[in-house]
Amino acid sequence: MSKILPQTHVDGRKNTATPNPPSWQQKHWAWLAAALALPITATMTAYGVVEYGPRETVVISQVTQALAIPELTTAQSNTPFWREEIIQTGDGLGKLFSKLSINDLQAWDFVRTDASARALYELSAGRTIQAQTTADGRLLQLSYISRAGDLIQVLREGEQLRTQIAPAIAEKKTEYKTGVINSSFYAATDAVALPDAIAQQLIDVFDGKVDFHHKLKKGDQFSVIYETERSGGEIIRTGKILAAQFINDGQTHEVIWFEGAGAAGAYYDDTGNSTAQSFLSSPVKFSRISSGFSMRFHPVLFTWRSHKGIDYAAPTGTPVLNTADGVVMRVGQDASYGKFVEVKHGDQYSTKYAHLSAHAKDLKAGQTIQQGETLGAVGQTGRVTGPHLHYEFKVNGKQVDPLAIKLPNSKPLNATQMAAFKPFASSIKQQLALLNRVELVQID
Repeated sequence: MSKILPQTHVDGRKNTATPNPPSWQQKHWAWLAAALALPITATMTAYGVVEYGPRETVVISQVTQALAIPELTTAQSNTPFWREEIIQTGDGLGKLFSKLSINDLQAWDFVRTDASARALYELSAGRTIQAQTTADGRLLQLSYISRAGDLIQVLREGEQLRTQIAPAIAEKKTEYKTGVINSSFYAATDAVALPDAIAQQLIDVFDGKVDFHHKLKKGDQFSVIYETERSGGEIIRTGKILAAQFINDGQTHEVIWFEGAGAAGAYYDDTGNSTAQSFLSSPVKFSRISSGFSMRFHPVLFTWRSHKGIDYAAPTGTPVLNTADGVVMRVGQDASYGKFVEVKHGDQYSTKYAHLSAHAKDLKAGQTIQQGETLGAVGQTGRVTGPHLHYEFKVNGKQVDPLAIKLPNSKPLNATQMAAFKPFASSIKQQLALLNRVELVQID
């Protein structure tokens, strides 16, 4: 008969004798019990951390408190009100009285009859007008800044009204604009609210470099830095362009206003050369050439004759400009030229302006006159069939075609002036470049 011997571990310890191994049914139930115990244990562990404390009774009570309500009062009739309106196209003074809630027959009669108050009838669209009234519409003060820079006021003093006109207190500003041409130059300047006077200066400073009549391209762009004088937010005067850039058909043109180190104020390019021609390219702005320097059939004499000048077609009254600094030689009139003016420019050059409707006021022989000053107005005096300016250009007394000769430029800066100009120009160019990038990003 065999015996069950004790088993020995590796470490030498002895096990006691083991009973017979469990049957398969016993093993099955043991495994099942272990499997069921695991999720129960996990579940109990998850919720075992929750603790509940004793419940407390929440007491809710209602509290009523009387609040003192301040007495509401209405505005008294002498409480002043300020109102402001932007003048629209077609607005008259009567319509603006209504918009400003002015209900004052005395004030209306005053502005219609007072001679000084008549200045209020010259209103400009886009500008503002202000009024101070009582609650019932009685006028206390009316204020308007005119295009000429005058502050026009109607003031109440007791039961009386008076008009006061004085130059508005202005503050000088430097302003910046950038525009892109999509249809026309003036549409682009209007889109960025560039003042008309500055737009015209922009044409003038790039005269001879950019053809604003025929060669502007879609996508051309301009940047300009200019002076203004403002009062109450209104531009009352525009100054000069300080710097400008014009990109036309991919070509960049720049001008910089510089004065200092003995240099008179003028426009220069970034190399220090004057951008101004010693002669303007045309004595009449926004005109067309109706007859050039050549042989032509005379429309009055009905014969072929040499035409020794340039005819610029323009409406009667269009200003005629002196094309270069000089001295007035003659202010006269004859059967052929009609009313005319002759100007001497140094020892070599002279110009003549004919068929004028009128001479400039107080213009006389011997008078020194600057480039761009008005000599008179386009007309049709003399032997002509319609309004135009006949412009003659003489070199050493001989008539030549001003469109065919190379006209001299103004003098460039000297070495001393260039030393002051270069750092100034570099700073201005950086401002133009930055302005161009920033403004165009905003447009995009």
